[in-house]
Amino acid sequence: MTKNTINSLRENPLFDNFYKISQIPHGSFNEKELSDWILNWAKERNLEVKQDDYSNIVINKDGQNGGENKEPLILQAHLDMVCQKREGSDHDFLKDPIPWIIEDDYLTTGGETTLGADNGLGVGLIMAILDSKEMSHPPINAIFTTAEEDDFSGALNLNKNWIRADRAVNLDNSEDYVIIAGSNGGSGAKITLKVKREKIKEDEKVFEIKFSGLIGGHSGADINKGIGNSNLIIARLLEEYKKNFDISLVEISGGTFRLALPRNSEIVISIHKDMDQKLKEITNEFLKTIHNEYSKFKESIKIEVKETFAEEKFTQEDMVRILDTIKLSPNGVIEVNAKSLIVESSCNLGEIHTKDDEVTFISEIRAMRVSQVNSTYSKIESLSRLVGGEVERFAGYLGWEFDENSKLRDQFKSIFEDLTGHEYKVEISPGGLESGYLIEKRPGLDIICVGAAHTGLHSPDERANIKSVLNFYDNFLTFLEKIS
Repeated sequence: MTKNTINSLRENPLFDNFYKISQIPHGSFNEKELSDWILNWAKERNLEVKQDDYSNIVINKDGQNGGENKEPLILQAHLDMVCQKREGSDHDFLKDPIPWIIEDDYLTTGGETTLGADNGLGVGLIMAILDSKEMSHPPINAIFTTAEEDDFSGALNLNKNWIRADRAVNLDNSEDYVIIAGSNGGSGAKITLKVKREKIKEDEKVFEIKFSGLIGGHSGADINKGIGNSNLIIARLLEEYKKNFDISLVEISGGTFRLALPRNSEIVISIHKDMDQKLKEITNEFLKTIHNEYSKFKESIKIEVKETFAEEKFTQEDMVRILDTIKLSPNGVIEVNAKSLIVESSCNLGEIHTKDDEVTFISEIRAMRVSQVNSTYSKIESLSRLVGGEVERFAGYLGWEFDENSKLRDQFKSIFEDLTGHEYKVEISPGGLESGYLIEKRPGLDIICVGAAHTGLHSPDERANIKSVLNFYDNFLTFLEKIS
């Protein structure tokens, strides 16, 4: 078997497009350069193309090679990617290309950054279809949206007149042999605590405690996989210190994006100068506990302690308020469907930040139903009131309800099962997708979500299965030819 190289991958149109996309920074709200590039790319090919003020793009192409008179089909993907990097990396997501490294049968970044296969693979596939003169396909209504990984503002503000078909394939799935036919809605929630500070005493030492090594992941799809949340763990460590000696909190931070399970968190504390040995003993014992609880990742999990300097600390009352906020925040799986065992409701305490006289706690709520989203937010509201904080709800997005009578889903399932010899499962995604917005703008839209296998989404461990991507590409082209 010939070994894959980047050059050999780029012989495939999907991978070649994905590589070019990877050279252009395109984190959420920074998609304009990529959007402009695709706009010009389409104009060079004399395709009908439009761009809006949100950097959304629509490209229309006539059916060809036997598909001219078939019912039109929407192909949809999002332009933005989640920007996460390993601790210590100097990668700049505003200017640096995404690194490509091949590890066995996978395309990765070598653990440096997120890969952007979510959703660059989908964008690359649609571009390959739009570029081809040899493929057989129905009329294509290609829609590229922005800010999917944050507040869905691209899909929210998409012109409904751009949607020119009654059936659609969203290419934002990351699992082989799975058809997604529904997804969660949700929103962000932020608690802000105003805090007071006091002088650190002369007989106190200040230490920086860094917890790191969790693998992270997607706050929806991976919430039930026992990956852990570094923000909760650092709070447990702080409480363990508090049980054993007098301690004050100087600063706390953790996570960088609410849609990603936090991997690293840190606290800065002050203690009496005679307690530094006790600090190390408790830290080591706590690390053993965490290694036992997360034994699968224990080789990477570590706690670093180093002495530092600070002049002020939080009051004891405010430290307790901060601890209570973390301990009582809804986090993890909240509700599971009794029949399917699918996660129906969850919450991720994804970010904690200290800035001057306030500490903020940012969560991502996900649920199948609006009522479940509201229920979790109500808990966060109550928590905020109990700790004397201010609460804000933001970046709400729509869910996508399952359609029992999807003709498109039946056709895709039949064609792909014949091509692959595998049974395809129909699932509801615990993550958020843009399908609900398309349905809202085009009532009755028949839509499915499919894609090739890539894992480690929203983390530097993101990787794409090369064989899966190539097979999905070939089979999807056959699907376009066979679809009625």
